[in-house]
Amino acid sequence: MNPINGLKTILHRVGFAMRESGQALERVGCRLQGVYSFEEKLNRHATVLPMRHNVPSLDKTSWVAPSGMVSGSVTLGENSSVWYGAIVRGDFQPVVVGSNSNIQDAAYVGATSEFSGPVTIGDNVSVGHGAVLKGCTVGDNVLIGMNSIISEHAEIQSGAVIAAGSYVEEGTTVPSGRCGRAAPPRAARRAGGRGGVPQIAAGTVHGAGGRAHRAS
Repeated sequence: MNPINGLKTILHRVGFAMRESGQALERVGCRLQGVYSFEEKLNRHATVLPMRHNVPSLDKTSWVAPSGMVSGSVTLGENSSVWYGAIVRGDFQPVVVGSNSNIQDAAYVGATSEFSGPVTIGDNVSVGHGAVLKGCTVGDNVLIGMNSIISEHAEIQSGAVIAAGSYVEEGTTVPSGRCGRAAPPRAARRAGGRGGVPQIAAGTVHGAGGRAHRAS
């Protein structure tokens, strides 16, 4: 075990024990005073979860929704966000998300096993609602449409657009500036001459939304 990761794990567990002890004392004090509001059931969903001695690394400007989750070896860049119900799992392989990128509601990003490749997502990337990214590489200024599936070892090059509901097969490369539609992605057409403006705009909108939610 890496000594630094081991120390982080120990500190995390000690901190957890101290918090639990404080909450137990709080409950005892409330009972003595006849206050029972603490018995109300609350959601204790963990948004950031260490896994196998790997602790997520989140930039201070990033944001994870209360019902979202990042676990294990996950890195979130500046102004990136993980929205409601989205899951980013670095349990088996590392996941790196660049700056100004967003993982939208109910999306899944991660590896399916220890034999999968790592997930790399560039800057200004929007991963649409319900999309699934498994062991793939995504370049900068990419738009992944809602409910799309990007399989292992696939590469989405910078400036590409993946249409909603598409399936990108394992090991496929979607070239820069192309729009992938359904399967197979070899039928992809050129995204047009707007130079990635829709992708950048989408990233900017969700980046601003993430900052607003973080501040609330």
